[in-house]
Amino acid sequence: MPARELKLEPAVALRVGGATLTERQLEVLRAVYEEGSQNRAAARMGIATPVLNRHLAHIEAKVRTELLVATPRGTTLNEEGERIALEYIALSRRMEHSGGTVVGGTIVSEELLLAALTTADPEGECELIISDDRRNLRDFNAGLMDVVVLDDPQYLFDLEGTRWQEVATDRLLHVDRGPRYAGCVYGAQRIGFRHLESVGAEFRVVRHFRSPEMMAASGLSFFINESLALRRGMRIRSDTDPSRLVHQINAVYRKETNRVRRLVSDMRKIGRRV
Repeated sequence: MPARELKLEPAVALRVGGATLTERQLEVLRAVYEEGSQNRAAARMGIATPVLNRHLAHIEAKVRTELLVATPRGTTLNEEGERIALEYIALSRRMEHSGGTVVGGTIVSEELLLAALTTADPEGECELIISDDRRNLRDFNAGLMDVVVLDDPQYLFDLEGTRWQEVATDRLLHVDRGPRYAGCVYGAQRIGFRHLESVGAEFRVVRHFRSPEMMAASGLSFFINESLALRRGMRIRSDTDPSRLVHQINAVYRKETNRVRRLVSDMRKIGRRV
């Protein structure tokens, strides 16, 4: 019998709390996250909604953690569910990377990046990964990312052998509900907390959030980027003058290729209009 060539395909699995979620289970979480609706997620996966619900219940039992939350618009992923979905999305995109330019940003810089990539990369050859500053920097330092757009300018002090340019400015809004604070995974949070230290305010960060809306509803004090709050339709009155909490958003890269140069230039142009 002639030997047949075996087809080799990499697949993603993720260990969560000691349990291994399969690629199919991760796709279920991804569909719920990206569609924002269990009905639409089920349709996308070609299964009935009750079947999707059973998948979700099995996943929760497997990781021994609740991953869903009921909202006025229906049941969707909670903080832990979103964290798993975003990690899987980032891993999947890295595996799909075909040698083009990989660009990383956060939900703060996402709209800026989308607009800039539309003009700087009309062929669609760049890969865009949305995560948080810390994770993006880890991949950038490992050579897995070509350009990273940082919310927090203080990370620049930790970088060596890189180039960077300011591409936009933003401001933090401050909601003061007392000394117990929520920390947002995204944005220049350290600038807000250093402001509290500079004015001698007592504070303690008791929890971190990925969802800005859940953070705002937590009853805790918090800082949030003004641009992000506006895009999410969040009406927030700042208890500190936002002009005291202005910060840069910076693009960091090592090799200035033509595409990187165009991308950074377009981000600077768009950032000045934002």
